[in-house]
Amino acid sequence: MGVQERKQREKVYREESILAAAKKVFLAKGIVVATIDDIAAEAELGKGTLYRHYRSKEDILLAINEQALHEVHKQFVQAVAAPGTGLEKVLRITRTYYAFVIANPAYFGFIAFFESPFTSTNAATLYETNNAIHALMQDLWREGMADGSIRRDLKADLMVNAIWASSYGMMQFIVSKGPHLSEHQHVDLNELFETFLAWLESGLRSPV
Repeated sequence: MGVQERKQREKVYREESILAAAKKVFLAKGIVVATIDDIAAEAELGKGTLYRHYRSKEDILLAINEQALHEVHKQFVQAVAAPGTGLEKVLRITRTYYAFVIANPAYFGFIAFFESPFTSTNAATLYETNNAIHALMQDLWREGMADGSIRRDLKADLMVNAIWASSYGMMQFIVSKGPHLSEHQHVDLNELFETFLAWLESGLRSPV
């Protein structure tokens, strides 16, 4: 292994270690309260070393957010690889999103943070992955219109945004209100999601 290759591998390893430490700190203290000092201490690094990789807490948050979006996009692509109608694939993506959120509530928390109007960061890298997800949904919409499974009277751009917004809202509701709903209203969260999915399907399905 050459010197440059070794240095690059060390850089990647160090950055992954910092992000792993940051996720622990953010989960323990919260995104707003956690500091660079906390992250450096958890990573067992000096602040100067940490700053050589990430210039600020926001840069670290962006990197974690990128990880989350890349992972969910990868799972979406895998979900639609199997045969099915356009509508079936749209519903499959929505189900995959739910499974991702349930399995990775922390990752969803980072995604939600950057959806918040309070964050000041505006990163092109995040929009690149978001655009890839949007393009994938548009492709499925066109596929569904072509195979007759999705209504033709709905505009693709508007509906893709509506589906993403409603899905995101449902996921946020389940993550933030789920424990209360389960304990006090005896709501089964899986049944709640299935109800949402059935409602979505009924609105999208082309009449026979």
